[in-house]
Amino acid sequence: MHLIAGSVLSAVLLWLAFPPVDWGWLAWVALVPFLLVLRPVARPRQGCIMGLLWGACFYGILLWWMQEFVARWTGSFWLGLIAWGALVLSQALFAGAFGWGYALGNAVVRGRALPIARTTALWVALEWLRGARWWGFLWGQPAVTQHQNLLPLQSAELLGAWGLSAWLVLVNTAVAEAIARKSLRPLLVPAEVSLVLLLFGWWRLQMPACPERLSALVVQPNVDTTRQWTQAMQDAVKASFLRTLDLLTARRADLVLFSESLVPDATAYPFSELVAQVNQRGTTVLIGTFVDEDDKTYNTVTAFLPNGTRQTYRKQHLVPWGEYVPLRRWTPWVEHFGVVSADVSPGDAPELLTPWRVGTPICFESTFPRISGEMVRRGARLLCVVTNDTWFGRSPAAEQHLAFCALRAAESRRWVLRSATTGISAVFDARGQCLQRAELFEETYLQADGVELRSEHTPYTRLGDTGSVALLLAICIGAGWFSVKRRN
Repeated sequence: MHLIAGSVLSAVLLWLAFPPVDWGWLAWVALVPFLLVLRPVARPRQGCIMGLLWGACFYGILLWWMQEFVARWTGSFWLGLIAWGALVLSQALFAGAFGWGYALGNAVVRGRALPIARTTALWVALEWLRGARWWGFLWGQPAVTQHQNLLPLQSAELLGAWGLSAWLVLVNTAVAEAIARKSLRPLLVPAEVSLVLLLFGWWRLQMPACPERLSALVVQPNVDTTRQWTQAMQDAVKASFLRTLDLLTARRADLVLFSESLVPDATAYPFSELVAQVNQRGTTVLIGTFVDEDDKTYNTVTAFLPNGTRQTYRKQHLVPWGEYVPLRRWTPWVEHFGVVSADVSPGDAPELLTPWRVGTPICFESTFPRISGEMVRRGARLLCVVTNDTWFGRSPAAEQHLAFCALRAAESRRWVLRSATTGISAVFDARGQCLQRAELFEETYLQADGVELRSEHTPYTRLGDTGSVALLLAICIGAGWFSVKRRN
């Protein structure tokens, strides 16, 4: 019974570290009960079961919004429940793999390797796998819990979110070992690492400002565009454009950012005329729209420049069953359950927009560090995230999705502007600090003056995901080897 209680307690503590509760400090100790009950387990199958239990509890609570999301989409509570259960199971399998690997390590190398280093390496490797390829899903990544804690957040520029998650797991494992051994010795190295990283964070918070800047207007139109397009929706979006024009008359902006899939076609009347009126004020428009080309449909961000030219970024990482159906040819029956009837096609390159070289992750893409990281490696000087989180309603998912932007800013040292159709729109500086934010389901216009156009590269953006994870694993393996040599 104590094994179950420890796993459940740990899962609840880690959930409390995420929005909406957002007690980020809990993430530094939330895994301790789980690691303590897992520590004596030497049978991989038992470790797998403990991991599955922990994963089912943690992801089950954290991702409950998926039930509401799918129920709103399909109109069926039960389909929402099935989708939630399937997603939770898929994520719990990684937690089960962690428990299996941990127990296997106990059985094979107990007493000869450093448990702290081994545990950290195993967690990072599985977290990277959880976010890889088309199945990637990083909701629940421990690093996100630090989105408001600026001192530890600065370490993300070194090895990205992977490094920050590794630091959290390192501390949790050290505390668990200290409790198990009734000794402070396991805390020494993690305490030294933490001190160095906190000092690094304090130093990086003093970063000098960049002299190259622009002014931007981030628009949150508060129009529900998740339904079938109607004249009323068109009128509401048009009214938002007109209010934007009024604001630009009183105060000029270099860039106006609208949200994801705000209009079906921004090049068609009446939106083409409204965009042209904004351009006439010397302002560049970035707007989420769909583009049809060669019998394919793309979810895009299109830039309309004052000189009359257009540039387009096509979303690369699409949402399964939301924007395309995997294996559609063999599963035609799923169309009866409210999934998209026609697939959106993915883009094949992280195109940068405007002369300022703006990277524009779309919605789900903002949860993946590799996409914004690749944009910065290609020369992005500013990140503009567009999203339509209306499907989330007032569930915690909207706050959880927003939190990823703080990590994207700190990893790359780029300002992040975020426009969400019904919220939450926000402005983040290069330290990951949220300077402005809107509220859910309110029409809002965020005026951001002094948006920096930075060009430096961080260690993370130079290494990328694969390089950062490989370096982390090498450090953990090296630490374990050094510990064994020192004991011998």
